[in-house]
This record gives sequence, structure tokens and C-alpha cells, in this order.
Amino acid sequence: MPSDRDLLDTLNKADEAGQVAYTRQLCEAILYRQPGHGPTLVRYARVLIESALYDEAAVILDQAESVVPVDKRHLILEQRGHRFELMGNFSAAEELHMKAHDLVPNDATYLIYAASAAFRRGDIHRAEELARKAILCRDGCLDEAYSNLGGYLLVQKRYSEARECYLRAIEIDSEYTIAKERLADVELVISREGEKG
Repeated sequence: MPSDRDLLDTLNKADEAGQVAYTRQLCEAILYRQPGHGPTLVRYARVLIESALYDEAAVILDQAESVVPVDKRHLILEQRGHRFELMGNFSAAEELHMKAHDLVPNDATYLIYAASAAFRRGDIHRAEELARKAILCRDGCLDEAYSNLGGYLLVQKRYSEARECYLRAIEIDSEYTIAKERLADVELVISREGEKG
């Protein structure tokens, strides 16, 4: 029988490889041995959410909340937010991501998620507002924050501003494929507008 450490190592590899079924099985094996293992509870909830097992995920998140240290509670709020977003409740998702952001205010991650939820419910201006706050953060995926802000500006036909955001995202991560594709798209629009003028 593999040790707990071996199971955790295998779980990490399976999760990184995107092996959802195997990740779920390994989480269940670890939780059978250690029912209160906080990191595995959070990961298991995420896998259940990705599998559209929302009620089961809610139960696991409740269990995780009782054992996860206070400084990691943002991870539970994150999963609760993703759960609501996938269920179509974008307002609740945004609210939970904002609560998670309050726990780690220097990290752009939860502002990015909240902006996405606002955008998905059709509030483009709120999405832009949150993305602008995200690009001011010290930590997190700032390249994604800039790229998403570019998308919110693009939808509003603010092409030059969108272009600048995509350029900034690529400056942060030169391999950011989506930002490169969006930059090419917006440059075509800007070029065509120049031809009309």
C-alpha cells in the first residue's frame, strides 16, 4: 500500500496532468485515510465542481471550512465562487470572490475572478472597474488581469486602450497566446478604421 506522501505526490501529478477522474479517485483515497486533510478537501471540492457535482462539492467545502487554517480560507471562498459561477449565479460568485480578495488584498486573482463573474452577468463596466483594480495589485496573474481588461475594453469598442492592455500582458508574459491573438484582432480593427478615415 502506498504511503500518504506517495499518494499526495501522485495526486499532484494527476491534477497537474488534468486527469480529473484519477484526481478524484486519489482525493477519495487520501480522505479515507485522513478525513480532515484540508488541502485535499479543497482540491476534491474543485474536482467535484468541475464535474458539475455541485451539492456534493458544497458538503466538502463545509468540511474544509472546519479544518482549513484562517490564512487559507480564501481558497474555500474561491471554490464556492466557482461553484456559483458554474451554476449561473454570477452575482453570488462575484460576492464570494470579493470576500476572498478581502483576505488577500495584494493578489489580483480574486479580482480577476470577480470581474469575470460581473462580465458574465452583463455588467461590463463593473468588470472593467474590477480589472483596473486587479492590474494595480502586487501579486497574482497580472498578465491575465491586463488581457482581461483588454477584453472588456474591446467589447466597448475602445480599441486603442484594449491594444495597450494586450501589449502590457505580452510584455509580462511573452508567450501569452490569447493576448497575442487578441492583439492581432484589435490591430486589424484599428487598421481598418484607419483606412475608413
